[in-house]
Amino acid sequence: MDIFEFAMKMEMDGKSFYEQQAATASSKELKEILLTLAEEEMKHFLFFKKLRDGETEDAAGELNGNTETLKKVQNIFVDMSNDKEKKTFGEDEIAAWTKALGIEEKAEKFYREKAEIEPDENKKRLLVLIAEEEQSHVHMIDGILTYLKFPEAFEDSAQFKNFQSLEGH
Repeated sequence: MDIFEFAMKMEMDGKSFYEQQAATASSKELKEILLTLAEEEMKHFLFFKKLRDGETEDAAGELNGNTETLKKVQNIFVDMSNDKEKKTFGEDEIAAWTKALGIEEKAEKFYREKAEIEPDENKKRLLVLIAEEEQSHVHMIDGILTYLKFPEAFEDSAQFKNFQSLEGH
């Protein structure tokens, strides 16, 4: 299996995971974030499909730099964390988000490794771009996990301020 086929499978597995988690999410906000992540995985699938099919320039169009997605999730998350009635989250939900973090970290690492050995400069650039999108998902999910574990203290944390500014670190 070549890199593009493997990446397409990995992205579809991620999409399925996020959709499954959305079906059991404890809040409408978390459900919306999970469905947004599922949409991102679909975009990444299409990105790799176009790369596989030799449509390199069209593939680039599937990557949006994540700004729009991050802004949407940021708004949902800020509303959630500003809610005066702090919710508590179960171990199953925290475990699911921990797994999501692992999925995104694995994807980022994989794409960065493949970019390092890619001889085609254009494909190398695109692999780095998708790795950066995955990295933004890592930062986003890490922030959500911290909130799920410590909802009372999160609003005052440096991580929340980073999340608000979209810096991610």
